Amino acid sequence: MRSLVNKKAQAFGFLPALIIGLIIAFVFAIVTLVVAYGGDEVFDAIKENPTIGASNRTVEKVNIVQSLMTGAFDQLVFFFMFAVVLGIIVMAIFSDFHPVFLIFLIIFIILMVIVAGLLANVNEEVTQNELLATKASEFPMTNWIMGSNLPIMIAVGGVIAILIILAKRGRVSSPV
Repeated sequence: MRSLVNKKAQAFGFLPALIIGLIIAFVFAIVTLVVAYGGDEVFDAIKENPTIGASNRTVEKVNIVQSLMTGAFDQLVFFFMFAVVLGIIVMAIFSDFHPVFLIFLIIFIILMVIVAGLLANVNEEVTQNELLATKASEFPMTNWIMGSNLPIMIAVGGVIAILIILAKRGRVSSPV
């Protein structure tokens, strides 16, 4: 009986971590878009300021930071989503579930795909906003991940996790 309780706790500790990771990655993507837009506005104001922008060297440095910021934010969002999908797979490898809880995992993955579809629609609306649309076009990886491909990525990661759990032998909780 004690063994089943530990597996139950492991299963229900596994599931909320995934949905929280997905939501954090989504919020991070939206926040980086807004921060990048705000950063561009601040950088433009700095360059137009007669005191600060008078030096060509200052304007050059501001341009370098401005060009690096958008690409860095784009790559961070990609890394965040990659970490969520990798987290699903790693948790499946190192978790020891009772087969009964696999049904709950399948239902949860389906719910995550539905939530990911809703988040992709919200992201689409935010990136189509007239204020943020031009800045959003500078985030190609984020647009690809957080767009219509988000539910597909979650579904593929979930199917891989389910296959890993099904392929495990008996009480083995590692890939060996």
